[in-house]
Amino acid sequence: MQKEAKQIVQKTDADKLLTLPHVLLHLLDTCQDENVSFEHLANVIRRDPALCVKIISACGGNCTSEKNLEQSLARLGIHTIKSIAITSAVQQFFSRSNQERLTFLKKHWYHSIFCGCIAEQLAEYINYKHLDEAWLAGLLHDSGQLIMEAAYPEKYTTALAQLNEDEHLHEMENEEFDSTHYHVGASLFRKHDSNPFLADAILYHHEPVDKILDAHPLVKITNLANLLSHEQFRQDPDEALHAAERLFGLSEATVDGLLKNCIEKIGDIASEYEVDFITDDIDGDSAKKINANDQLKQVQLAEQIRSIAMLDGVHQHLSRIEGKQALLLALKQNISILFGVSNCILFLYDAATDRLQAISTAESGPHFQDIKIPLEPGRSIVTDALLEMSPINSFELEQDALSIVDLQLIGLSGKEGLLCMPLILHNAAIGTLLLGIDEVQLASLSKQQNLIKRFANEIASTISSSLSEFRGEADESDKADPDQILKARAREVMHEIRNPLSIINNYLEILGVKLEGDDPAQQDLETIRSEIFRINSILEKLSESSIVDTRDAVPVDVNALVADLSHMFQTSLFAAHDIEISLNLDESMPPMLANADALKQIYTNLVKNAVEALPAEGLVMVYTQDQVNVDGKAHFEICVADDGPGIPAEILPDLFTPIKTTKGDGHAGVGLTIVKNLVNEMHGSISCRSSDKGTSFHILLPRNTQE
Repeated sequence: MQKEAKQIVQKTDADKLLTLPHVLLHLLDTCQDENVSFEHLANVIRRDPALCVKIISACGGNCTSEKNLEQSLARLGIHTIKSIAITSAVQQFFSRSNQERLTFLKKHWYHSIFCGCIAEQLAEYINYKHLDEAWLAGLLHDSGQLIMEAAYPEKYTTALAQLNEDEHLHEMENEEFDSTHYHVGASLFRKHDSNPFLADAILYHHEPVDKILDAHPLVKITNLANLLSHEQFRQDPDEALHAAERLFGLSEATVDGLLKNCIEKIGDIASEYEVDFITDDIDGDSAKKINANDQLKQVQLAEQIRSIAMLDGVHQHLSRIEGKQALLLALKQNISILFGVSNCILFLYDAATDRLQAISTAESGPHFQDIKIPLEPGRSIVTDALLEMSPINSFELEQDALSIVDLQLIGLSGKEGLLCMPLILHNAAIGTLLLGIDEVQLASLSKQQNLIKRFANEIASTISSSLSEFRGEADESDKADPDQILKARAREVMHEIRNPLSIINNYLEILGVKLEGDDPAQQDLETIRSEIFRINSILEKLSESSIVDTRDAVPVDVNALVADLSHMFQTSLFAAHDIEISLNLDESMPPMLANADALKQIYTNLVKNAVEALPAEGLVMVYTQDQVNVDGKAHFEICVADDGPGIPAEILPDLFTPIKTTKGDGHAGVGLTIVKNLVNEMHGSISCRSSDKGTSFHILLPRNTQE
């Protein structure tokens, strides 16, 4: 039977396991939150057996404790988790869907959550230390049913719908599939998880009480939790109550208390996910409403998939646009295509003046940029939307309540009113997007609220990576130097190559886990990994040789440059590695005559170095300082520090050579060499201080102002 169970697991991809549309919608919404934590994601995933199976199948190892699950999610990365969520949604959308199958999924989900909750309560009562492990054992005890349903979708749910007793279910499974759901579930977790007691808990959850009296506590907890959460308990509680007394000495009153707590908790979870159940005492009209709500969730899931596909197209389009005016035109075109809105106005936040400033376009003329609104409550609906981090439309207010600048903006839009969308990235204010609309358009746009919010996030991300250009630090009228264009193209190509390489590498790790250790394909995967490493090495060498020309000095707002790059790194570096950053910038520092590209490359390499050397929950600290006197000459300073373990003493003497690195295999150590070469060409100096309390790099550059 174990052989047959293993064959069923091998023939069934975890990606094919179905999840309730209600849960998938919740996960997709959670993944769209740019500030979502891995703790929050783990909490969502721990409430669904199919999602748990997919994550454990993807990450391998021991994911069965809450801490380990969070660490596994962090290891996979937010993009991989989003891919799993989107893949699940697409699989759900295109799968054979009928009321019988949806009923099976709802019953399975409820029983799994109920069993997980009881298992957790039992573990706490008997002082079993691993409460989160008990929850997952209860949640996943029937995961074999999901595997068998995915392997035999035409037969399993139909046969299951006709059965009520577990004994009949086991007989049916043996007769039809030569195995049982508990053998299949145990086989799955023996393959993917390093905790053998989880597999045992799944395998033995239907065993008679007398056979498990001396078994591991997790086995006894899961077995009893299954009995107490089963429908049969309500009809005939004697068997379960007897098991509770034999296994843990629990009285009927204690059991009733545990069940009451769990029923309340499950009610809260079901309410949060908007999952309703048809029970024996429910009337016909209520049952129809529940079925209609289930169908609505399927429709909403389809809309989510459509939105994701459209926004992916928008992202691909915007990422290829160069130049402020071209990007503004592209934004306007995408807004018109997606929402049927032809008029829009963009305001960007200027931290130096704490104001929102309108951005002029070729169509609007230069006068637009003279509109500057202090970021204070009540000054305008433009600022209120950003301060409240929520959309505001002018139709909600009486005309007398609108400020003059609001009325002017409505007039400039050529429409009856405005819809103000805040642009926020990682809790940082980017600006406000104003859509000029007529009142009749408001109802239609309200139905697309989620799509509009995600579109606003995409715009915020795009603008954040080009803030210096939007602020006018680059003059588009100047003729571009062909050499600079070539270097910019080279950097863009290297960046674009690294992104898919990282994704490919992540999926190679997932494939490696899914394959058996002695599978011949493992050697093929290793060959692909080595080739990816070789490509990265080539790119590193290109990075080293393409040193920025530091002779072109222009006035540069160093603080703005540091702040803008730090915002851009939030997703790609800090959030992905669970790293925090602290900025302490000298506000008295005027613009310095320097090469902006060189400063960006210096700062990027130092920050990347710090992040890659730090453990999770580490801290990067950045400060700038004006008027630093060195040998009687004025300099300004940029410092990047971290609270990591420090650099080994034997590395320090050769720190700025390409070979020495503390970041592990796969790093050529060229980053600091590039930094030192750039600093030398700018007639500055770089120093490093390191101990077991952290490392800091100090850049001193000549203080040349435009004064």
